[in-house]
Amino acid sequence: MFSPFSLLHWHTSLDPQLKLRIRSPVDAFSHNRMDSTDPLMVSGLQGDGLWLELRGTTLYSPFTALFSRKNQTGQHLQFIHSSGLKLVLDFPLYCQDKQGLGFHWLVGEHTKVQAGQALLHYDKALLSQPGQSFGLFLRIAPHSKIHSIHCRAGYHQALQDDLLAIQLVSA
Repeated sequence: MFSPFSLLHWHTSLDPQLKLRIRSPVDAFSHNRMDSTDPLMVSGLQGDGLWLELRGTTLYSPFTALFSRKNQTGQHLQFIHSSGLKLVLDFPLYCQDKQGLGFHWLVGEHTKVQAGQALLHYDKALLSQPGQSFGLFLRIAPHSKIHSIHCRAGYHQALQDDLLAIQLVSA
């Protein structure tokens, strides 16, 4: 489903001129949200974002931020940078049925975290559903200074590869 108001642009490589970059918080393959198996993510009701098909078992902080989470089940994880930039992550809704099992949190619900800090170990085998890839949905909350968001399809190594590049509104 095409969104005419989307700020998200897919590329095979990221333009080196875009200096504001966000490293991947997980080892994962990035896909358009339409590749998700979660109906809420595919519907677009959560906004425009990436489906990250997880390969690793640890979530890291992509930048220094105030980190918060809604509950023990990986729903609505939020990173707020001092500039006001908000990065939001959600595991699939069916993870709520596990009532926190499969999530080993290394930080509290509302914590100041440093770039690269390990936040969560998740058990993919316990949390996955048969025949479906396991992942999470990532999006940047709207911000008046963001002109466009660029991402590269493919594999991203946590804390090594840039997942997103942001083009700011010209002053």
